[in-house]
Amino acid sequence: MSAVTAEAKPVKDDLEEVDRDSLHTLPLKIVPLRLAALRRARMIKTSKLESVIELFKDSSAGSGLIDIKSLPDFIQADEADIAADLEILHPLADLNSFDVFSLRNSLRDLKIDVRSATDLQLSPAMEGRLTEYMKSFTRPLVTNVFGTPNDAVESSGQIIHMFTNIDRDVALRNMRKIAQMMGITIVEIPAFLEKYGDIYLSLSYFRRCLDEIVPKFDQFTEWMAEIKTTILRDNRQLMDKCLFVNDGLNEVLSSVTGRFESFDRNSQTFWENITMDSFQALHRLITAHHETIGGVLCGLSVKLDSWEQKFPNHAGSPQKRADFILGEMAPGLDRLMRLEKSAPSTTM
Repeated sequence: MSAVTAEAKPVKDDLEEVDRDSLHTLPLKIVPLRLAALRRARMIKTSKLESVIELFKDSSAGSGLIDIKSLPDFIQADEADIAADLEILHPLADLNSFDVFSLRNSLRDLKIDVRSATDLQLSPAMEGRLTEYMKSFTRPLVTNVFGTPNDAVESSGQIIHMFTNIDRDVALRNMRKIAQMMGITIVEIPAFLEKYGDIYLSLSYFRRCLDEIVPKFDQFTEWMAEIKTTILRDNRQLMDKCLFVNDGLNEVLSSVTGRFESFDRNSQTFWENITMDSFQALHRLITAHHETIGGVLCGLSVKLDSWEQKFPNHAGSPQKRADFILGEMAPGLDRLMRLEKSAPSTTM
């Protein structure tokens, strides 16, 4: 099978926003499965960083989760159909993140089709929420062409519209200047802008995810540290595990934050030397990091979200806290640390 790559097309509305915008949920309807029951299901990541199938989710009945290897025991269907679907499900389960940007690379590498390229796009609502993040990346672009700040820009799509509907002499002159510097024609500018907008939309998305994780991490570490004031402080094995969780999460967060800082520096370098080669290098650099950044943020997100769901008031007895740390926070953390260490260089 040949993978479908994502292009800028109108977004279908039969996917829920959470499925478009989440790091840890994959609607199985977007991939070519034979079993009808699975086309209504999701694959999700657990706090242990394991992939399971969510057959249903209900506010009163809870959710129906099954391991992928147990699928033949739960669904009565033709063995050939089950086997064909398992060939797709197992590679999907090994992915570190289900965000749309990571999936574009991963599904292409796995040669797994998607129903439509538009299935691998963020929802319009999420793109709107990313506007403020996008402005830091689009400001030099708008300033270089229009000579004005981009404070009025409300979406990445609006930026492309601005450039494809230019009627000001000064903007056209600046467009020609940038096209000449990059060695392309003005006609090719829209394609460049689309790629430029998409890579920075991905960075904006990941940065927003990181900004949501950091305060949760700070609250969690304080909550975990309170165990040291209880009778469990004499449990050396528990204290060692708490230290491992604290240091591991902190190490991963610090490293991924450093990657974003490097992207900022590389972006500035690009605008100091605008050529198609420098843009292609920047594009390759950022897309090469999608899967590891997505995987790290997915892992951190599902662990901290699980903590907030189980301890919504950040309370809990010392023993319940210990059980959660040992049973859900520690498992898979070493894998997350290895994933972050495996990230490619941030040097162009």
